[in-house]
Amino acid sequence: MTAKLRIIIVGSGLAGLAAARILREHHDVTVYERGGTDTATGGQGICLFSNGVKILQTMGFDRARVGAVPCYGYRALDKNGNQLQDFPVDFKAKYGADTLAMKRSDFRDELLLLATAPSEHLGIQGHPAQVIFNTNVVDIDPEEASITLEDGSVVGADVVIIADGVHSRLRHRIVGSDARAKKNGMTCYRVAVSAEAVKHTLGYLPAWWDPQTADGRISAFQAGDGSNRLIAAYAIRNAEYMNLACVFPTRQNRGNVLESWYADGNRREMIETFDDYYEPMRKILGIATEVKVWELQDIDPLPNWNRGRTILIGDAAHAMTPMQGQGANMALEDADALRLLRPGMSRKDISSVLEQVDGVRRPRATRVLRDTRVQAKDITLEERIANLDYNCGYNGVFEALKAMK
Repeated sequence: MTAKLRIIIVGSGLAGLAAARILREHHDVTVYERGGTDTATGGQGICLFSNGVKILQTMGFDRARVGAVPCYGYRALDKNGNQLQDFPVDFKAKYGADTLAMKRSDFRDELLLLATAPSEHLGIQGHPAQVIFNTNVVDIDPEEASITLEDGSVVGADVVIIADGVHSRLRHRIVGSDARAKKNGMTCYRVAVSAEAVKHTLGYLPAWWDPQTADGRISAFQAGDGSNRLIAAYAIRNAEYMNLACVFPTRQNRGNVLESWYADGNRREMIETFDDYYEPMRKILGIATEVKVWELQDIDPLPNWNRGRTILIGDAAHAMTPMQGQGANMALEDADALRLLRPGMSRKDISSVLEQVDGVRRPRATRVLRDTRVQAKDITLEERIANLDYNCGYNGVFEALKAMK
């Protein structure tokens, strides 16, 4: 029997857990997480586009378990709730899979289950990944594929995967420089509001919310006054909740409080920023029970993701703003690319495969990052559609390799 690879993953976010699920069938996987079991599990929404969903479908992902809501296009509205434009998209027919919206915490719970549940429950081979919480990795040796824990102990492996997020503490060991996230001057308030609470407050659901009239659209409420303010809304958790992302130019530098996407936000500032939006929207923002805030940031394209037998994935490799909703999808694509790691590989083989993963993933993620930066500006509908085609048309690492030949 060919020897399984011993694989260490640093970080139990979306990228780390997706990689653990992909790799557990053929390898022995251990995930080290410096936080607890509830790490970064805010209740706000996340969109998985067709490119990500195609990969999830190969992992045993259960959309019913997470209450995923299919999206069927986009709708532009003004700040008074008047529809300006409707753009239907049949994602499944066009790209091979639905686009699904869900609560971020529900999605992470699903990935944790897929990474750690007994193999017989999932109908797969291999052993569950082991997730070790409250254990901080303070250093790595990329060439030797070993990690150093906070207590000074060293753990060796065949492969190390760094998935410790946008503010990665280990990225510099791969790229040789201190590549840090840069804020782009925009702030995003994120809230999830229940349909029941809105019906109680307004007495009804607005047309853009009511499932009978919303038509599964992602709705974008534009201020239309040059202030660059926007509220994006889509249904999550079986349409029992609506995710609202309220984006506007940052008012002042708040320091470190907003270094993560799940920092607690100032409800008053959010309401004041959108106080000229129509009354139903103001009331909906006013009843939000959990307000999270994030100063939007990304990382300039890195010169490399891999070194020796170690590789960066997820936000540690390519953090981007949510303006295209592609961050988590890129993480799933990264995890999928790790299928190229096979049991019995030599040290040299492993280094070559990680170089190959870098060659497939880094150019694509770089283009998506650059398109995302442009998306924050005024681009044509045709340009947006072209971006959607590029993003959602991806069919996994093996198809990508064929296309490169």
